[in-house]
Amino acid sequence: MKIQSKVATFAVLACLGASSVFSYVLLSPRRTWDSPPTLIVDNRGIPSIADGDLGRTRIRNAIVSSSAWNGAGTGNRVNATVGSVSAWRMGDGRPMLNFRDPVGACTGNCLAATFTGFFQSRGNGTNRITDADMVTHYNGFDWATAGEACSGSEIFAEGVFVHETGHLLGLGHSTVSGATMFPTVSFCNNGPATIEADDRAGINDLY
Repeated sequence: MKIQSKVATFAVLACLGASSVFSYVLLSPRRTWDSPPTLIVDNRGIPSIADGDLGRTRIRNAIVSSSAWNGAGTGNRVNATVGSVSAWRMGDGRPMLNFRDPVGACTGNCLAATFTGFFQSRGNGTNRITDADMVTHYNGFDWATAGEACSGSEIFAEGVFVHETGHLLGLGHSTVSGATMFPTVSFCNNGPATIEADDRAGINDLY
């Protein structure tokens, strides 16, 4: 994710491939989880979030909400729990949302990034996701959740991490403005926390 004037752009660290009918984009090569992954949400929270919980619970709840990927019509797609990410390591088979960026992947205007390059062939022409991890440029921006008033120059965390969870599940960036997987978001806009028709079509294509 990157800030450009009053717009933030999402970053995904992977190659993308376009879908044939809709405007959503799937990661290339196409890949899915064998079963719903459990994302560990960093229990340190984001210091600038003033909702009384540093955002931990609201972000976790947004990720598993029926307004997001678990409500797309294909059943439960992702689980999440708040816990320690002290053992955060890419490729270890434990998806984690790190509210810091231990590898320095998200600098400058980047808000958050997801590492999606961990997958393997199932041997039948399909690919199995084995890990996906997120990092956050937490100290470069003012963050908020729906549990507090937005000042006008803050980024709503729920929408950011529902978007990043779309990458974790195998989606790239949509070209549909207003979709959760659209690559930009304005300040104080939590719209991406609720998936739209294009997002639903993409996740239903995958799963």
